Amino acid sequence: MKLVIQRVTRASVEVEGTVVGRIGRGFLLLLGAEQGDGLEQAQQLAAKVLKLRMWPDIKDPSKHWVSNVIDNSYELLVVSQFTLFATFSKPKPNFQKAMGGDEAKLLYEAFVKGCREELGHDKVATGIFGAMMQVELCNDGPVTVELVAEAANAEGKASASGGASSGKESTARVCSAQANSAAASLVEMEELLGRQPYLGGYLPSAMDASHFAKVTAPGAPDRPQGFQNLERWHQHVASFTASER
Repeated sequence: MKLVIQRVTRASVEVEGTVVGRIGRGFLLLLGAEQGDGLEQAQQLAAKVLKLRMWPDIKDPSKHWVSNVIDNSYELLVVSQFTLFATFSKPKPNFQKAMGGDEAKLLYEAFVKGCREELGHDKVATGIFGAMMQVELCNDGPVTVELVAEAANAEGKASASGGASSGKESTARVCSAQANSAAASLVEMEELLGRQPYLGGYLPSAMDASHFAKVTAPGAPDRPQGFQNLERWHQHVASFTASER
């Protein structure tokens, strides 16, 4: 789990033209969750960010890096940011390392809850998880730092690394394998696809391409309504040309 922390004099976030979160002085926090992260990482970052000494001494401003957000009664604006884990084996970003939306939302909410318990509910504003947001800020300094959560332990880290993608096999491949199985239901595929990053930034596998060809072939039944993850997968694979798949 990672935080990109910007010290600001003000910041706000809009969704569809409406301001959903606004703060004065404090931190704008871009929060990303990685495959294998858990509640421990969310709680760890919430505790650490409130202790960071990013402002001068309250009584003696000539002394820098002395006071924290609590000392100053400043505020936090927390914005979900899965793109922090983008990789670039090709020009198009790959978000396979980012945690899937359903799981990441739980950790995002746990982080926000931890901050509010220490700082106060009215001192912590947020964006809307998974939404397309426009963020405006005035960086104070400028000061921008990064804070990365430590892994729970070696065993947990190894489990996360292996369990998230079975070595180098992506969740997308697992989803496609399930979809190609006669026993797999649309509900099962919907649940499996929910573990992928919510904008589906992975590169399509051969199985993805094969299943996509089947569901888009002439005469194939229409995709059912209400399966948001399945629709997201379809739109993502469709964004690649046939040769790229």
